[in-house]
Amino acid sequence: MADDDRKLTYSERDRLRREGGSSRPRSGRARADEARRSKQALAAADALFTDEQGGQPGKALAAAVREAHGTTDLAAACRAYLEGIGPPSSAELASIFLDAGDKAISVRVLDELLRLKDEGQLALEGGLKRQVRLLAEDFDDDLASRAEDLLA
Repeated sequence: MADDDRKLTYSERDRLRREGGSSRPRSGRARADEARRSKQALAAADALFTDEQGGQPGKALAAAVREAHGTTDLAAACRAYLEGIGPPSSAELASIFLDAGDKAISVRVLDELLRLKDEGQLALEGGLKRQVRLLAEDFDDDLASRAEDLLA
């Protein structure tokens, strides 16, 4: 039935799924990986339909932070964002904030990331994970302990 060129009806698809069994992974690790990927995909889809944190003022402050990334004005832009909105909840903005190199900013961002991790809303990956690893080796105990907690 699936070999011909026509589209399957919903009832035909359902019947094929029932007869063919589940295509879900069987091992515990595979199920955990699938659940993690699913959660990340849902978070990414949700981010497409939600506004920047803090509405229009939050969008402006986030744009200022992104624009200041790589300049000497980054710490000031991050402080303005923190005062107006609070710590960023997106991994992308958090990574930029950690680039500022300011301990007070980094502590607030790491605390927010810890909160998100405890709620199950954060998966450390990519550049953010590398930044946290570097902070875990920092000489400052406040930064290192928070970063180690994130990695645990």
